[in-house]
Amino acid sequence: MRNFSIFNGMVFILLLGIWPAVSFGSSPELLDDTAVVSYRKAIVIDPQDVIAHFNLGLALYKAERYEEARMVLEKCLKLKSRDVQALKQVAGPANQILGIIYYTHLRDDRRAIKALQRSLKLRPNDPDTYYAMGLARIRLKDMNAAIRDFEQAIQYGDARQADVFFQLGRAQLSGGRKQAAITSYQKALEIEPEFKVVLENLALLYHNQKDDENAIKVLNRLVKLEPMNFNANYLLGLHYYRKKDYSQMVESFNRAVAVKPDQADAHYNLGMAYYYQTRYDMAVKALEKAVALNSKDSEAYNLLGQAQTEAVETHIHQGSTYLAQEKYTEAMAEFKIVLTMDPNNQKAGKSLKDTEQKVQLELAECLRRADKYYKKNHLAEAYSEYARALKLDPDSRPANEGLSKAQGQIGKVIAIRMKKGRVSERMGDFKEARQQYESALEINPEHAPAKEALTALKNNLTKKMKKKFSQAAQQAKQNKLKSAAKHYRQVLKLAKVFMSVAWQEKTMASLSRVNARIAELVKQNLFEGKAAFKSGKRIKAKTLFSRVLKLDPRNKTANKYILKLTGSASPVKVTAELIKTTYYRGVDYYVRGQIEKAIQEWQKVVGLDPEHQDARINIERAKAKLVAIKKLTQGR
Repeated sequence: MRNFSIFNGMVFILLLGIWPAVSFGSSPELLDDTAVVSYRKAIVIDPQDVIAHFNLGLALYKAERYEEARMVLEKCLKLKSRDVQALKQVAGPANQILGIIYYTHLRDDRRAIKALQRSLKLRPNDPDTYYAMGLARIRLKDMNAAIRDFEQAIQYGDARQADVFFQLGRAQLSGGRKQAAITSYQKALEIEPEFKVVLENLALLYHNQKDDENAIKVLNRLVKLEPMNFNANYLLGLHYYRKKDYSQMVESFNRAVAVKPDQADAHYNLGMAYYYQTRYDMAVKALEKAVALNSKDSEAYNLLGQAQTEAVETHIHQGSTYLAQEKYTEAMAEFKIVLTMDPNNQKAGKSLKDTEQKVQLELAECLRRADKYYKKNHLAEAYSEYARALKLDPDSRPANEGLSKAQGQIGKVIAIRMKKGRVSERMGDFKEARQQYESALEINPEHAPAKEALTALKNNLTKKMKKKFSQAAQQAKQNKLKSAAKHYRQVLKLAKVFMSVAWQEKTMASLSRVNARIAELVKQNLFEGKAAFKSGKRIKAKTLFSRVLKLDPRNKTANKYILKLTGSASPVKVTAELIKTTYYRGVDYYVRGQIEKAIQEWQKVVGLDPEHQDARINIERAKAKLVAIKKLTQGR
C-alpha cells in the first residue's frame, strides 16, 4: 500500500473583523474616496486632529491601501494633541489595526504582537486582539503563548468561536498536545460541522495515530462535502486497506484517480484492491496505468504480472468450462479476452480455433437433428434444436424458417425446457437451470410451474449460500485460508445465478479479507524463507517455501527455491498443474466428440480435487449427452 505526504502547506483561514470608525456622537459618512478627501481636509485644517487621523487610517485600511494606513495610524498615535480623551479612545483600535497590518501584510510578527499588546492595555477583554496575537505567535512558533491567547479569546467570547478552536488546536498539536488538539477540533466542528480545513486536520491527526475508525468517520464527512477531494479519498483508501474493506477501498481510489489520473501510486493501490477482490481484469487495467506513469516501479510490475497470470488463467478456465457446456458464444468471448491480454497464448488460440470450428459443425448438426425431428412430427424437439441453432448463428435462415414451422406445439417446448432445467439443477448447473425456467416463461409468462421452479431454485441457492458462507467463515477463523477462499468463491458463483447484489458484496468483502491474509502470509514466509536459505538453514527454508505453495501453488519465487533445495518441482505445484492439464484435456476430448474419454479425465480431476465443481458438472452433462446421442441414433 502506497502512502504519501498529504495536506502539506494548508491555507489557514484568517477571519479578522473590521471595526467601525470612531465618530464621537455623529454617524460617519460612507468610507469612500469622498470620505478620504474629507478626512485629509480635516487634517490640513487641524494637523493635531486625532479623530481625523484615525478615521483616515481606518478608511485607507478598508480600501486595502495598507502601507498608507500604517503610516497614518502610526502618526496618529504619535500626535501631541490636547484632546487626551480622544487619544485614549483611538489608541486601542489603532494599535489593533496596526497589529493586523504588521501580521497580515508586512509579516512582521514581533511588531504585530507589540502593537496588539498595546491595544490590550487599553482594551484588556477584547477577544479579537487575543485571536490576532495568537496567530502571530503561531508563526513565531511560540505555541504555549499562542494557546494562552486563543484560550483568552474563547473566554472573552470571540465571535469566530469555530475558527478560534481550530487555531487553538493547531497550536496544541504543534506543541505536542495531540489529545487537546483533537478536543479543540471537535469543538470547532460542533459549532461549524462543515468546517472543511478542520476535518482535514483532524483526519490527518487520526491517520498519524493509526486510529482507523475515527479517521474513516471524519474522512467520510469530508468526502460527503467534497466528493472529489483527492487527499481525502486517498487517505480514506489507506484506512480501508488497513481495515481490509476492499470494496470501500476501490470506491475511494476510483474517486482519487478520477481527480488525479496522473497519480501512479493511486492507480497501484486501486489495482491492489481489485486484486484482493479477485477482480483480476480490473486489477490489470489499474496496474497497467500505474506502470505507464512510473516505469521504474518494480512492485507495480510484479503485482501486474500476478494479476495478468490470474486473469488469463481465470478466463481460460471459464472459456473451457463454457466449451464443455456447449456455450460456444460465451466460450469464444473468454478466449478472445485472453488473446487481447496475451496474444501469444497458445492454449487460448487453439481453444478459440477449436470453438469456431465446433460452432460450424454443431450448427449443421443442430439443423440436421431439427429437420429429422420435424419430419417425425416431434415438433417440440424440433423447436428446441432450431432455437439452439439460432443461438449459434442468429442469422441462420434455415433455423429461423424451421422455428416458425415448429411453433405448433409450444406446450411441449415448455415441457422440454422445464425438464432441462430440472436436470441442470440436479447436476448443479444452477445458472443453466435458471435460464431454462426463464426461457419457458418467455414463451408463457403465466406458466405456474416455471414460476414455482424459479422460486424454489432461488430458495435452494440461498440455503446453499448460507451454508457455504458459514463454512468459509469458520475455516477463516481456523486459518484454513485456502479452503475458506474456495468456499467464498463458490458462494460468489451461486450469488451470480440470480445476481444477488447483497450476497455478492458481503462475500466479496470476506473473500478480499481472506485473500489479503493469504498475501500477507505469502510475503512473510517468502521473506523468512529467503533469510533461512541465505543462512544455510535448508530444512527451515523448505518448510517456509512449502507453506507459500500451499497458499499459492503458482508462486514463482517459492517454486524456484524448492527446485534449488530439492532438485525437483514442488508436489503442490505438480498436483495443481496436473489438475489443470487433466481438466483441459477432458475439454479437448469433449469438443472432439470423444465423450467417454472426457468423462474419464474429469473423473481423474475429481479424484485429485473432490471439490472441483466444474469437473463434476461436466461429468453429469457429458453423461446426459451420451444418453441423448443414444436416443437419437436409435430413432427415439
